[in-house]
Amino acid sequence: MKRDQATILFTAGQATARNERYKKKLDNGQSSPDNILPLDGRGNSKSLSQKAKSKVQQLVRKSEEVLFSTKTVWPFDLFPDTLTITANKLDIVQSVFFFSAQTTSIPIRDIARVELETSLFFAKLNIVNLRYPMEPIEIEYLWKSEATRAKNIIDGLLVSMSQGADVSAIEPKDMVPELEQVGQSAVPQ
Repeated sequence: MKRDQATILFTAGQATARNERYKKKLDNGQSSPDNILPLDGRGNSKSLSQKAKSKVQQLVRKSEEVLFSTKTVWPFDLFPDTLTITANKLDIVQSVFFFSAQTTSIPIRDIARVELETSLFFAKLNIVNLRYPMEPIEIEYLWKSEATRAKNIIDGLLVSMSQGADVSAIEPKDMVPELEQVGQSAVPQ
C-alpha cells in the first residue's frame, strides 16, 4: 500500500512540476508544447474568453432582430406607447408627455404570463413580470389584431424557451409565423 501511495505522490509531483514549466513558458510568451491549446475544465480546447465573447455576440444579434413592433392608437392614447418584441426581451416604451417616456425592458425568461383583454376594435395587453408580479404592465388601445399577434409571439417564445429550443439559429422572417403558431391559443377567439 505504501508503494502505491509513493507512486501517486511521485506522479502528482511530476504533473505539478510539468504544469509549472508550462506556466513559465506561457508567461515568457512561448507557446505551449506542440501548439496545444489549453483545455478548460471540461476538456474543451476553446478558451473561456472566446466562449464568453461568442455568447455576447449571439445575445447582441438576438437583441437587434425585431420580431414584432406595435404602437397604441393615437386619438385614444394622446402619447402613444410602443411594444417591441425581440428574441430575448420585450421593450415597452410608455410615453408620458411630449418628449418624455419610460422604457421598460423585460427578458423573455422573466415573463410570468401575458393576458389579453379584447373589445370590438381594441385590446389591452397585461404583461406580468416574475420579478414584480403585483405591478403588471398594461398597454391599452392596441388594435385587436396586433395585440393578438403580439400575445401569440410572446407565448410562442415562452413555450419555445421552456422546451429548451434555441430560437437564435432561426431567421426572424421564418421564426415569427412559427412562434405565432406555437403561441396560438387552442381556444377560438
